[in-house]
Amino acid sequence: ATAAVPAANPVQQVKAVDVKTVKLASPIIGSPTAPVAIAYWYDYRCSFCKKFGAEVMDNVYKDYVRTGKVRVVFKSHQFLTADSTAYGIAERAVWEAAPSKFYDWHKLVFENQSQATKANIPGLTEQALGKAYADKVMALIAAKGDTYQKAIEADRTEGSTFGIRSTPSSVIGKQLVIGAKSYAEIKAAIDAALK
Repeated sequence: ATAAVPAANPVQQVKAVDVKTVKLASPIIGSPTAPVAIAYWYDYRCSFCKKFGAEVMDNVYKDYVRTGKVRVVFKSHQFLTADSTAYGIAERAVWEAAPSKFYDWHKLVFENQSQATKANIPGLTEQALGKAYADKVMALIAAKGDTYQKAIEADRTEGSTFGIRSTPSSVIGKQLVIGAKSYAEIKAAIDAALK
């Protein structure tokens, strides 16, 4: 079972939360000058995150990221299984090896969540990036796995300072979004931050 909060909880306006205070060392998609940033915490084995990715984040990407209005900061909150952690480590290597292909890899892992085991990292990575990049990713995991592990822990700790204890969770502007909200709710939060 995941620790995700049900989607019925409203988006919260929290004065103590501000996306401007989020560390930007994590993988990021979108223009660095986009007027709105979303910090997004997730777990690769979380079924709510898979649903949120397919139904919400893909639309955010299409409607806001590609149009230069939003950038998304990916914050690893891997806590469910050892496979979660393995993919959190792998994503850092993907970000380092092929940042322009990061979102494709991220989506593919969620689309193939039932096969996203540690043993299948090379296969899914090759499917998303091609053999040459997959080899580079695996070499980076071997060389820098401990560094990537610390980055995951830092993301999780940072999330807890915002009140994030479950996945998926986001900070959009000064709004804390807990749970797998609908695209309409996320769109409203983004539009409010754009004003």
